[in-house]
Amino acid sequence: MPQWQATNMVRVRVFGDVASHQEWVEQSGFEVSSGDEDPSRVLICTYDNQAEDPLVRLEGTITPMREAMTFVLRKEVKCVVLVTDGAGYAGSRKVPNTPSSATFVDVHGMGSLTSEVLANIAINAGAQVTVVQGNPLTQGEIRTAIIEALKQT
Repeated sequence: MPQWQATNMVRVRVFGDVASHQEWVEQSGFEVSSGDEDPSRVLICTYDNQAEDPLVRLEGTITPMREAMTFVLRKEVKCVVLVTDGAGYAGSRKVPNTPSSATFVDVHGMGSLTSEVLANIAINAGAQVTVVQGNPLTQGEIRTAIIEALKQT
């Protein structure tokens, strides 16, 4: 059990593909919360579900973000960590010579970017927000960044 942690495991509510993330989150000393509990930490993992139908494809980005932001607005959340693949910044730039300007290469890119913009709802609700770009399922340094952000509160 990590030294920073009290004797009770700290709960975190995970939005997105929970099953894919539960094991590594719990191995890091957190309890993945489901449903009715009120954890003060939220982890939102957007993902590209590769669906052909644009509306179904948005279920990997917009749906988890919408559900998470509803949760943040109704509960007392202190920490939000948003994990995105950065698809909203892929492709040709809309503003020349501005490497971080938004693009909308496809529907997933639009959903990914929208998720990042909607993180402002959590900031306005008083939560500390960290946006992490990468894939925690394949990148250990991304998992570490997420855990460090969740521990800060």
